[in-house]
Amino acid sequence: MQAAELKIHVVKEIAELSDEQFMQVYDDLIRLLHPPVPVRTPRFGSAKGLVTFMSDDFDAPLDDFKDYMP
Repeated sequence: MQAAELKIHVVKEIAELSDEQFMQVYDDLIRLLHPPVPVRTPRFGSAKGLVTFMSDDFDAPLDDFKDYMP
């Protein structure tokens, strides 16, 4: 069976499914294509040493917000 024939066959099979069967097949496909990603909890201090430079005027007010400052 060629790819084009296979596509037509799959579309016909999907068209014959009930709503419940379609949702089950859809859920199964999603699980196969996108497996669950394990949740990783952040560790305290894991970003230590990533910021190696910070300018001296880091805390200075920005010029863009001068209109809003007293």
